[in-house]
Formats: sequence, C-alpha cells, structure tokens
Amino acid sequence: MRHHPSRRFENRLSRIARSLLLVAAVVSAFAFPGVARADIGSDLLTIILDAANSFFNVTSLTVDAFKNFTTSNNVQESTVAPANCGPGSNPETGLQGQVPEADRTSGRSRLGYSCNLQLVGQYKGEGAIAVDPSTGTCAYNATSSVNPLQLRSPGVQVIDVSDPTQPYLSTTLTSPAMKSGTGESLKISETRKLLGGVSVALLPSLEGGLFFDLYDISDCKHPKLLNAWHNTNLTMPALILGHEGTFSPDGNTYWAAGNAGGPLAAIDVSDTANPTVIWDGLTGLPASHGMSLSADGNRLYLASTFIGGVEIFDVSEVQARKPTPQIKMIGSVFWKGDPLGPFTSVQSPISGTITQHTIPVTYKGKPYLIAPDEAGSLGIHVVDISDDTQPKEVARFNLAIMSKGNESIAQNDMFGAHKILGIPVVPYIHDVWTYDAHYCTVDRANDPTALACGFIQSGIRIFDIRDFNHPKEIAYFNPPAQSPTHPLEGKGQGLQGSYHANLAALTPLTDLSADWCMSPPRFVSSNQLWVSCMDNGFMALQFTNNAYPLH
Repeated sequence: MRHHPSRRFENRLSRIARSLLLVAAVVSAFAFPGVARADIGSDLLTIILDAANSFFNVTSLTVDAFKNFTTSNNVQESTVAPANCGPGSNPETGLQGQVPEADRTSGRSRLGYSCNLQLVGQYKGEGAIAVDPSTGTCAYNATSSVNPLQLRSPGVQVIDVSDPTQPYLSTTLTSPAMKSGTGESLKISETRKLLGGVSVALLPSLEGGLFFDLYDISDCKHPKLLNAWHNTNLTMPALILGHEGTFSPDGNTYWAAGNAGGPLAAIDVSDTANPTVIWDGLTGLPASHGMSLSADGNRLYLASTFIGGVEIFDVSEVQARKPTPQIKMIGSVFWKGDPLGPFTSVQSPISGTITQHTIPVTYKGKPYLIAPDEAGSLGIHVVDISDDTQPKEVARFNLAIMSKGNESIAQNDMFGAHKILGIPVVPYIHDVWTYDAHYCTVDRANDPTALACGFIQSGIRIFDIRDFNHPKEIAYFNPPAQSPTHPLEGKGQGLQGSYHANLAALTPLTDLSADWCMSPPRFVSSNQLWVSCMDNGFMALQFTNNAYPLH
C-alpha cells in the first residue's frame, strides 16, 4: 500500500483551516445567540487558533483508492418477488414500486399506497431531511430550510414516541450543526447513548463540516449537548468536510465522510467534552459516501460515489489510537454495469451509480455487506467479504419499476410531455429523482430475515432476505404525496423543514407528487417499523396480516 503524505499539503491545510475557523467563528457569533460579539476579537479568537492547531495535528494524506481495484462479475440482477397484499391494504396501481404519471396528475398519489403495513401514529412537523434516526422511545428529525427564519422549530426535532399512536415534539436541538442541517450524518451510538452529526448545509463550508455536535441521549427525550463551548449552545468548529457519518461499534470514534475528492475523517469522542480529529485525508475517489465498521472497529466499509461500489479500509491504527495512525485501503469492488445507471444503453466495466451505504451481516457465520445504490440504481447489492482483500458481489436485486426493460416507464413518471391529438406538446416535470433505494436496515445482523429500505419515491419496502438470491417483498408503505390540492396552493406549504419541499418551492424540478423516503427504517418490538420521510415526517408503522415476523 503506497501512501502520499505531503508536508506542504499539511501546511496548506493548516492555513486553510485557520482561515475557515475564523470565518466560522464570525458566522457563528452572529448566527447563533448566547455568545457576546465582543469575544470575537479576544478570547474566542485565541481559543479558535489553538483549536486549529490541535484539530489539525493529525495525519493528512491521500489514500490509494484503486489498490486491489476489482469489478464485480456479471451478477444477474433479480426482480424482487411481489408481496401478497392482505385485507386492509391499499395496493399500488402500477408496477412494483411505481407511482404512475396518471396517479401524480390525477391526485391519486395523495392517498398513498400500502400493503400489509399501516400507519398507527405520525408527527409531521415541518418535514425532515435525509437521515433521521430513532432509538428507544424517541426519534430525531433533522430539518433544513432555505430561510431558517421560516421554521417554527429549527434544528433537530426530538420526538417523543412513548405512545406510538400520538408522537409529539419534546424539544429541538439548536446547536450549530443541528441548526444548519446534518444531511446524512446524524447518527446514534447505541453503545454509549450518543447522538452526533456534522453541519452539512452551512453555506461558508460549501459542503459542510464546520461543526460537529455531540449529545448525551441516555434520556432520549431531553438530549444534553456534551461538547458545548463555555456553557453556551455553541460548539467549536471541526472543519471536516462532512456529508455522511457513523460511530464505531464501541462508540469512541465518529467517522465523517464528504463528497468532492472523497474526504474522510476520524473524530475521537472518548472524551465527549473535547472531540478531536485524529485522522483526516482523501480516499482518492470522486466522492465518499455512507459507511459501516466491523464489530471490532478495525475495518471500515465505505460506499463510493460516481464509481459505484465498496472500498474496505484497515483502520486498526485509528481504532487502537496509535500515535500517528495510518489507514490502508485493502480491498474494493466496483459494480459492473451502465456508467450512468439503468437509463443508458452504454456498457462499461464500471458503473456511474451512487452507492449509498453498507450494512455488515453474516449468514451462517460468513460475513457479507448489503449495499444499496442511491442513484442510477443498479439495485441493492450483496457482497461477500470473507476475504476482505477480494470482496465479491454475489447478488443484486431491484424493484420491478427499476428493473431492465422498464426504463421508459420510469422516465415517463418523472418527466415528459402530455399529448394532444397524439402529439406531445405540454411538457411536465414530476421529479428529478427516480425510484432508487437510499437507506436500509436489517432486523438483525446475524442471519437476518428481513431488510427494510427507504426508497426515494417508492416509499418504505420490506423484503424477506433469508435467501438473498431469491428475495421476496412482504410489505410496503408509500405515504400520501404532499402535492398541492388545487392550482392556487403553493408547493410545500407548512413543510419548511423538508429538503424535498424546499427544492419544490425554489425550482420546477419536483411537484411533490411522491414523497422522498430516504431515512433508515427501524424495527421496533415484534411488529412495528419506525421511519421518517421528508414530507410526511415521522411515522410509526405496524405490520398486518402476519407479514412479519418471519417464521
């Protein structure tokens, strides 16, 4: 494994860090109450410059991302067997996973679609953004707004779900990262009862990451900010380029990943009052995405973007807190398929898809990863990692609407032109995203029986994966579209916290005729599933017709 450390790079990074930290301090002092502005020129500046030195006294390098570069074999994509919908269901009217263009135009999609899964309670609030986790009897919905002043409850909404039939807002978290938007980085350490995330939407950082906020959620309804600065609601800038993130299994490290250039950083949170970046660098890929770690924390499984696939890193030196830790890229697999996903006919040895994240599982003791694609979807991948230097894709499955042969149908649901006398003359755009998966969850890590996924416009889908070569759908819930009910109604009214609705309000690129369900569902008790979608907010769902548990 070749590394390319550069002292000039580190010095340049340090100078950039100091400048941006100062900008962050000025912005935070004016944007967030609770800190006297006079501090900018004295105490605060000294602390910030000291923080810059400590934060960036780390190993910074570019990892050779293409070591052991391999592409998957010609894995046959399978279409998931459809669910058998029992009494009380409101089945889809088109293909599996489809919200037909006719339903979007007529308003039928505002009724939603369901199969063996029903709504028992909801807190819509002002909508949510991509990743909104839950734990215990609480859920955390992050918000994002073009104009934060419009939000009645800005920041991360803490939802009390002690009674799943009547979820309600307990409080909001308004520290810098929470208030500016956490994107896909808001994650929970069940081991240490921590909630953490980086700022993603804060403008000066372009991609985000000026702040990292850490909360104690042992009382999940009333989180306590742990890394507050001087007993305020502020946290010190971290200057990591964050879009995604996760905790190590022991809860002592928070890993953050960014987009452009594939930045990756490890934050030591063993001292929760003083999180410290102990490694940062570039993976060498176009972009890094979601990730997971092995049970011992020594392997990091990173999803890649624009070259869809998975990279495996040896991060044992970070996990062991070696004085000058290095990470090593030891294996990778990239999907073989169309370079721009299923909507092109050009074949390529690699794929241009966006792989979202990874889930480590075992079947009869053998380790695998489950890795869904977010865009240009080649589906949900299963990767054999029994030899982590030579990971192999062994299965791939998709919904019918995203399967080969249905490309034109999916395209027509998103954009096209209505015909008059057989001639397409009235253009329309329903959405810019298609029916891709985003975040998934298994019911258990060892010998999982069910996989629950949020699909961007296909709603919440649950699959029987006891045999991953022959997956079967057992239930789904695609919530009611929040599109306007009449022409004079503005798009996204009351949904100032929804990223989807913000896009709708600013552009003609979506009409909200299907919700974006991007957040990871969570299996709760024996028959419930808790999840958030951008426009419908938090929802407690319940299985019906004995669809789950699987026996």
